Amino acid sequence: MNPKENLKEKVELIQRQLSISENHSEKRLLPIIENLQPRVFSENGYDFFLIPILTEIKDEQERLEGLFISITDNILGNDPERTFLQIKTTSSRRDIFTPFIAELISKDLSEPINALEETLKEWRDFWSGKRGRLSKHEQRGLLGELIVLNALIECVGPVIIEKWGGPLDWLHDFESEKLHLEVKTTSTQPTSVYISKISQVAPMEGDTELQLIVVGLEEGDEISLPKMISSLRKTLSKSEKMSKFEKILARSGYRDTDALFYQKEYGVSFVKSHKITNNSPVLNPKILGDIPSTVTNIRYILQVHAMEMEDIDSTEWKKFASAM
Repeated sequence: MNPKENLKEKVELIQRQLSISENHSEKRLLPIIENLQPRVFSENGYDFFLIPILTEIKDEQERLEGLFISITDNILGNDPERTFLQIKTTSSRRDIFTPFIAELISKDLSEPINALEETLKEWRDFWSGKRGRLSKHEQRGLLGELIVLNALIECVGPVIIEKWGGPLDWLHDFESEKLHLEVKTTSTQPTSVYISKISQVAPMEGDTELQLIVVGLEEGDEISLPKMISSLRKTLSKSEKMSKFEKILARSGYRDTDALFYQKEYGVSFVKSHKITNNSPVLNPKILGDIPSTVTNIRYILQVHAMEMEDIDSTEWKKFASAM
């Protein structure tokens, strides 16, 4: 397998190899990248990842919930002096273990421990927050971000993916030095959106512009979350940004294995924007004075139907994309 292939393909290959190993009567260590050393196998209800490493043996540690790391030897039986970095978890966690390993092997493996520590740091919140399928609210929110991402890609190409960070817990869904975009998706009438952090729609400091983009969804047969993802994957299939897209998508909590549960279809009734300024009718932290340290966050419903909103046409999309 070419190491540059996208994360989705790596995840699928790792899953296939683990399934083959799991269903074999004897232990089978199977490769996941051609001409490179990492191996995977499944045994006694656990999935394992192995990579040779030159260091002393270390006892097993639980680094994330249910994810165990150790330096071990004699895995292969015929090479007792060889040591391996071993990562294991229960096979029931395979749906999250395989994208974790796919991201790990996408890094520089000349220093396996460094690559592992970087991946653990990136995945700590996502792994510990492992939950079931996306809620309907989460599905609509992700769909809205992808609709905006698709519009921006049509203007300037896949490079815009570098500015997408909603699933990465950035303050705003798209960020650059000149422009931030905060995307809210709604299906309510009259139109309102949920503001989960007061700072999400607070006026920016300095010269950076903040645009609130509201995507309106209604009953229809125009688009669904899996259809939108499939369309974007087709657009990005030959782009070097494909792996970046898959990485961010994985952090959103979306898994292809759950796609059958995300078949709700919508029509896009509108996509509008509002430039956030000190005059915008939003809850501005500045007017609240000093917020007590005991108050960690303020959430509220914003009635956007009562705000001045502008339709976003192709000219406006190009303007946003060029500013990113």
